[in-house]
Amino acid sequence: MSVNTWGTEAGLKRNERLGGKSQAASQGYKVRRVVAVSELSIVYAAQTEAGHKCVIKEFFPKSLTKRGKDSRTLSLKTGASYEKYEELKRMFATEAQLLKACELPGVVRLLDHFEQHHTLYTVTEYCEGQTLGEYLQGVNEEHRTEFLYRTIVPLIETIEQIHKNGIIHRDIKPGNIMIDQEGHAKLLDFGSAVYYGKGEYPIVTAAGYSPLELYSDQSNQGPVSDIYSVTALIYYCCMGAAPLDVRQRLFEDRLVPLGQGKPQRWPLLARVVKQGLAVSPDNRCRSLKRIKHAIYMEYLISLSFLRKKRRSV
Repeated sequence: MSVNTWGTEAGLKRNERLGGKSQAASQGYKVRRVVAVSELSIVYAAQTEAGHKCVIKEFFPKSLTKRGKDSRTLSLKTGASYEKYEELKRMFATEAQLLKACELPGVVRLLDHFEQHHTLYTVTEYCEGQTLGEYLQGVNEEHRTEFLYRTIVPLIETIEQIHKNGIIHRDIKPGNIMIDQEGHAKLLDFGSAVYYGKGEYPIVTAAGYSPLELYSDQSNQGPVSDIYSVTALIYYCCMGAAPLDVRQRLFEDRLVPLGQGKPQRWPLLARVVKQGLAVSPDNRCRSLKRIKHAIYMEYLISLSFLRKKRRSV
């Protein structure tokens, strides 16, 4: 996909150079191509001066800003709210701060962040591998429990560490998890993450994976909010589809139980997942440790089943 697919109002040109000598804390980077565009940012595949792959996220709130004649510099559109622009800019800057606070093996690594062209840039490592959804296509149902144990449990332990740092991710979903060839998972995109217990929360949601409280900027949010998303992720790994969106479960909960219609039922895990997906945070499972234990028990059961199956052949 070419960088110029969206024109100068979106992506920077191929081979555009960023950072460098004018930026005291940064080295130089070369833009290679656009990989994603959202309402607030543009993500580029790039490389360092040494030729190493990296990812650059540019702050570009397209409803508020436009490019200048040089196709690089940002300026406010006529009539755009400067206050809203500054609020979004602070949110973008916070992502780099949160990534720096979460230097863990299971989190994408922050390499650099700097200001240039009247906007902000965040540079992270390039993660080789596939998204969770892509990776699961190569995991047959018989081995899904082993996948949960070997890949998702370490991811949950990463999320536990993030919570200990006072941070909630708020956007845990298959597209934000990259898995390498060895089956190790990394959590990406901290653009929605916040220090919990510190006031209002920007509304950022993902259908099927976000709990009800994320649809309000005045609600109480905390680790229990991520627990909903973690159990939704487990549901997806087992069932092949996201659970019914929480907004469709407010008056009549028609959530299909985990394992229904599948050869493997995961009875222990199904109970915990049901509690983790409770609409009300007051009724929700509040322990990631309990979720890990349920996965471990299901893994032991699956090992026993597979051994018996092999003996009978």
